[in-house]
Amino acid sequence: MKNGKPEKSTRLEKRQRYQAKKPRKKMDRLLNILIAIVSILIVLNLVSIFTGDDEKQNTKETKQITEENKKTEESKEVTTNISDVEDQSNGDHSTEQMSNTETLESELIVQTSADPVVDEVLVDPNWQATPTKQTGEHVSAYEEGHIDYEEKKETFRNAVGLGEDEIIFWSVKNNGNANSSVAVVSSNDSNRSNKYRVYIEWIDNEGWKPVKVEKLNQLADSY
Repeated sequence: MKNGKPEKSTRLEKRQRYQAKKPRKKMDRLLNILIAIVSILIVLNLVSIFTGDDEKQNTKETKQITEENKKTEESKEVTTNISDVEDQSNGDHSTEQMSNTETLESELIVQTSADPVVDEVLVDPNWQATPTKQTGEHVSAYEEGHIDYEEKKETFRNAVGLGEDEIIFWSVKNNGNANSSVAVVSSNDSNRSNKYRVYIEWIDNEGWKPVKVEKLNQLADSY
C-alpha cells in the first residue's frame, strides 16, 4: 500500500524485535563473562594446589637433606672425638711404657770387675724372689728333681731371661753357705753367645732371689 500505514507497522515490529533481543544479548554477554571468570578461578586454584604441593615436597626434601647433613656432621664429630681420645690414650700409654722402660734401665746398675773373664756386672733392684713351694725349715739341695734345686735353676733362668730349653747349666754350686748359690750358664746356641755367672740367695718364707749377674766373655776359668 502506498498510503504509508503498512510501512509504519513494519518498522514498529522491527523495533519491538530489536528491543526484545537486546536484554538477551546482555544476559549472554554477562553469562560469558561469568563463565570466563569461573574458568580463570578454577585454573588459578589448580595452579595454586600443584604449586603448593611442589613447595611442600621441596620443603620436605630440604628438611630431610638438612637433617641428613646434620647427622653426618654429628657422626664425623663423634668419630673425630673418639679418634682424638684413642690417640691421646695411645700417646699416654706409649709415654707410660717409655717411662717404665727408662725407669727400669735407669735402676739397672752396671759395674766393672777385676776378673778378666767378666765383661760387666749387673745388679737389678727390681729382681724378685722366686715364690717357693717349700715348707718348714729350708734345706739347700743340689740333686736333680729336688724341689730346692729346681727352684734354684728357675731363679737362675729368670735372672738372665732364658727359657728352660734355651739355657745350659755348666756349674751350679754352694757359694759359701746354705743360703747362697752360684751358677755358670750360657744360651743354648752353637756359639754360646750369652754367658753368665749368676749369684742368688735364699730369703726366708719367700724363696731364692737373684743378687748379681756377671756377663762373661768366656766359659773357661769361669767355674
